[in-house]
Amino acid sequence: MAHCVHKKITYEEQLLPINVEDIIKYRKDIKIKKEDLQGLDGYSIYNAKTKRYLIALDDVNFDLSRQRFTLAHELGHIFLQHHTKYKYLSDYIKEKSADAFAGELLMPREIMYKTAKFPPNYVLDLYGVSYSAYEQRKRFLDEMENFSRIIEENKVMSINDVIQYSKHSLILKNSL
Repeated sequence: MAHCVHKKITYEEQLLPINVEDIIKYRKDIKIKKEDLQGLDGYSIYNAKTKRYLIALDDVNFDLSRQRFTLAHELGHIFLQHHTKYKYLSDYIKEKSADAFAGELLMPREIMYKTAKFPPNYVLDLYGVSYSAYEQRKRFLDEMENFSRIIEENKVMSINDVIQYSKHSLILKNSL
């Protein structure tokens, strides 16, 4: 599902790190409210009367990378219809699938393979995620398609090649 989102947004919006709020602007039925949630990362709710969603995000107690993942996770609940069509799925399945959505949205599979052997600090900055979120994404890809074995067998791109997928490409393009 997140892969489909990447296809519908502009080239600039696809550049890393993905700005989740840029994606949400396409959905007039989603509102974001940022406030101190007393330690709760965030949540999303659906109002059946208005057919609108609210994503509440704690922007006080968590760093930006955690906020980005939480926002992508809550967007996953909305895109995966966890509040409507699939509201009776188990909480475990809904949470795991929202995590998978957030992982694919923020750390696209194709680019994960290309950056797998880069220094962790560079990769975390490139995706704008925490080490924990990055490791979780790698474990997910390992379980789904043996990510670790595949990256050992394949050529990895140079940093110069990867820059084309990042917001840095806009800076370089404009300076030439």
